[in-house]
Amino acid sequence: MPLHSFWLLASGFWLFTLLPGCGDATPEVVLYTSVDQPYAAAVVKDFEQKTGIKVVLVTDAEATKSVGLAERVRAERNNPRADVFWGNEPFHTINLAGDGFLQPYESPSANDVPAQLKDPQHRWAGNGLRARVIGVSPGGPTLDSVYDLRDPSLKDRIAMARPSAGTTGGHVAALYVLWGDDVARKYFRELRANGVKLLGGNSVVAQSVADGTVSAGLTDNDDVAAAQANGGKIEAVLPDQPAFGTLMIPTTIGLVTGAKHPDAGKQLVDYLLSPEVERKLLEQKFVGWSVRDVAAGKVRAMDVDLREVAKQMPRAVREATAILEGRE
Repeated sequence: MPLHSFWLLASGFWLFTLLPGCGDATPEVVLYTSVDQPYAAAVVKDFEQKTGIKVVLVTDAEATKSVGLAERVRAERNNPRADVFWGNEPFHTINLAGDGFLQPYESPSANDVPAQLKDPQHRWAGNGLRARVIGVSPGGPTLDSVYDLRDPSLKDRIAMARPSAGTTGGHVAALYVLWGDDVARKYFRELRANGVKLLGGNSVVAQSVADGTVSAGLTDNDDVAAAQANGGKIEAVLPDQPAFGTLMIPTTIGLVTGAKHPDAGKQLVDYLLSPEVERKLLEQKFVGWSVRDVAAGKVRAMDVDLREVAKQMPRAVREATAILEGRE
């Protein structure tokens, strides 16, 4: 073969392999998630096996749960890296959608999700429900309400995560919405007066109860389950069931605006919203209830508008943090 013909063939081969869609490149999708890494990784593995699509999984640190990745999506506005956002709570997801960072996509997997747990503009939907609980030491004081954390017998023996972390910010904002500003401010001042410890995350709160450092703390059901699985002595109480109910928190999934892999992203959204994934999260004890039939769990959910909670959250978190830290 003449030398010039060889080089033509060679250059043609390399051009073919480098063109988008050519060669043996594996399709991929980038997932940002604040769902704890072990649970998210197991779900991602199943998706990859079912579809042949590689998932680049980006998770969040405990101290910045939800907040860190939501802010990263915002920072990447002009060059989005994430294709799908899977939040471990709804409030940052709602705010991302409202600010244009999530695009409409009506996933068929969300058809049986109740209207209050999905966006009317189809920018996000929920799957699997967690609950905000009081983690308590077995044999300790009986606590049935978040109000009980003000009991003087618990002084300096109660804890919660710093409101800027994870689901705690949403819980703080939900109490502002439910009670009104004045009652909420009074409550957080009373927690401060009772010596509440602000810790680095909900898992730290659960572990602190489990090892006896504190007697009770506000945390999430999955953090209690994880502490129990590690041999910790801790029980979960669903607070305020006879009164105003427990804050129930869905994980939330949306397609990022400007996603570079929209087709693979839609397939991943469909999978994350599926009953199959919800069952897996239930089996793993990450979520405790189904979005499709929460009534079956006989839990009285706090009656608050998730969108209003999301709207109030930045202000409520700033204010409650200042009160709890003694700066106000």
